[in-house]
Amino acid sequence: MVRAVAEKGSESVTVADVVQRASVSRDTFYKLFKDKKECLLAAHARVIDGLVVHVSHAFEGAGPWPLKIRRGLAACLEAFSAEPEVARVATVEAPAARPEAQRHYRGALERLRPLFKEGREYAKSDTLPPDTELMAVGGAEAVIFEEVASGRTEELPALLPDILFTVLVPYIGPEAAKAEGRRTRRFLARTDQGPPARDQALGTPSLAEDSD
Repeated sequence: MVRAVAEKGSESVTVADVVQRASVSRDTFYKLFKDKKECLLAAHARVIDGLVVHVSHAFEGAGPWPLKIRRGLAACLEAFSAEPEVARVATVEAPAARPEAQRHYRGALERLRPLFKEGREYAKSDTLPPDTELMAVGGAEAVIFEEVASGRTEELPALLPDILFTVLVPYIGPEAAKAEGRRTRRFLARTDQGPPARDQALGTPSLAEDSD
């Protein structure tokens, strides 16, 4: 379903397009889904949930909070870069077309907020506004959305230092955030190995095809 929508758009895609790509019969399709809307929502949820798990796993492990955030952001950007069509459907097409998908997408962003809350402990500050996590997640999401919507998804990994700065600055201030950005640029320069293989991107053998 995801790739069919990527090719034709959510409004133009038909059940016939989906079953042809998935190599299943219409009878099989309708045993699983009521209509193409339900199929799109299921596919979108699978992609978004897989991304949240992928990012959360990348965040885990030893290291100071800025490094953990860098790992999580890098995982997200690399996953989208590896599958631009899937990224567009997940962040642009489905949420715009279906209110239910938009709610699920926003809910997934909420599930990432605990990763950012660790920044409060790292910053050792009691004066951060209550909405700091929302602003940090929203700032990163806005940059990613603009790049995906503009057709520059494959360039996302190169924006890691800038997006990292956007996330870190409310917690540690502009100078420390700039320093983390410089560290990240040096890291990227040392480890420039190209984007990950598509089957590694979102943590499944082939997430988009599994969602057809």
